[in-house]
Amino acid sequence: MKTTIKTYLISLLTALLLVATPAVAAEKNLSDAEIKSLLNGKSIAGVHYASRTLQYFSESGLTLWIKDGDAKPSEGQWKVENNSYCSNFGSDWGCYKVVLDEEQQIYYFIKEGFRAPFISLGEGAMLNISM
Repeated sequence: MKTTIKTYLISLLTALLLVATPAVAAEKNLSDAEIKSLLNGKSIAGVHYASRTLQYFSESGLTLWIKDGDAKPSEGQWKVENNSYCSNFGSDWGCYKVVLDEEQQIYYFIKEGFRAPFISLGEGAMLNISM
């Protein structure tokens, strides 16, 4: 009887794992033109180390970034080069690939050891929003 229960449990766990394991969605790396179109003059909402964030990208290259708990946004610069989004908030430029999960329509900033999800809020959505 113990063998039957053990076999049943193993079969049940295997079936649950197969059902619960999500399929990896197709991800698309964005080009310079696609990144500029996505960000230029627009705002995004995202998650950065478990905190909600908002970021605005002005056409002049100014960017404003705020996370939950911040009293005011951080001000920096942004640009697009080599199919990457780059920003500088006072220390140095950092660049990130921008990837689109085509199934869920969620974007990610990706750098080695870092992956931050975000969605586009479109034009004019920034900084009337308080965190």
